[in-house]
Amino acid sequence: MYKFLIFSLVFLAFSSCNKEKLKSPDAAFLVVNNVNVFTTSTQGSNSHKITDIWYYVDDNFKGVFPLGSPMPVLGSGNSKITFFAGIKNNGISTTRLPYEFYQAHTFNQNFEVGKTYSVNPTFQYVSSSVFPTEVIDNFDSGTGTGTKFVSVGDNPFYIISDVNQVFGGLGKSLYFTMTDAKPETKIKTTTPLNLPVGGATVYLELNYKCNQAFDVGVIAGGVDERLSLTINPSATWNKIYVQLTAAVSTQPTYLFYEIYMKATKQTESPEIYLDNVKLVTR
Repeated sequence: MYKFLIFSLVFLAFSSCNKEKLKSPDAAFLVVNNVNVFTTSTQGSNSHKITDIWYYVDDNFKGVFPLGSPMPVLGSGNSKITFFAGIKNNGISTTRLPYEFYQAHTFNQNFEVGKTYSVNPTFQYVSSSVFPTEVIDNFDSGTGTGTKFVSVGDNPFYIISDVNQVFGGLGKSLYFTMTDAKPETKIKTTTPLNLPVGGATVYLELNYKCNQAFDVGVIAGGVDERLSLTINPSATWNKIYVQLTAAVSTQPTYLFYEIYMKATKQTESPEIYLDNVKLVTR
C-alpha cells in the first residue's frame, strides 16, 4: 500500500526538485488538466474540488503537482503511472493530502522522450466507502423545509429553486439567513447517526456559497456540541471536505451523533446556501 506524506513541506520540496527535472533532456511529461469523479446512485453528487495530483511512477512517489502542471517521467519506455486525487483538507491550502476515499487511478503508458501526454482521469470512491443515507441530500426532492435537516435555531431555512442562486443553476438548494431580531440560525440532521470512533476517518462533503462565516460540527450524544470547522465566506459556489474525525472520536465517545451547521449574524444581509451534503466514512 502506498505511503502518503501528508504535510505541506513535501509539496514545497518536490516543487523545487521538479523544476530541476523539467530541465532534463531525457524526460517525457504528463499533464492533467481536467479530472472528474464518478458516483453511483447511492453516493450522492459527483461534485469535487480536486486540486492536486499525487504522482507515482512504477510505485515510486514523484511529487505533488497542481492540476495543469507538467509531471516528468525520466527516460522512455513503458511505465506504470498512479494518480491519487489531492484535496485541501478543511479547505486549507497548507493541509493538502490525497483524499483517501477516492480510488487511485492507475494506467500504463509508453513514453517517448521529449513528448507531453495529456491525461484526464476519472476518480471514483473506494469500495469500502460508506455513505449514510441520513446525510446524503441535494435538496432536489425537498419542498418548503422538507429535507434531511431540521432547524433548531431562531430562524427557519428554505429550500429554494431560483436558478440564479442554486448550485449549478439547476435543481434546488438550502438557504438560510439571520436578522437583528433573530441573529442565530442552527440546523442539524434529523436522524441520529451511529458513526465509527477510534480515529476512523469521517468526512462531510458539501457545496456552499455564503457572504459570512458559518460553523460545521457534530452533536455527540445529543448534548455535546463539537466544532470541527468554521467555513469562511465564498462569493461563488465552492466545494469543501470537512474532516469530522477528531470531533467524532474525541473522548468521551457516544452511541450516536448528529451533524450541525450554525451561524450568528455578522453582516447586514446574511446569505448562506448549501447543496450536495454527504457524509463519507468506512
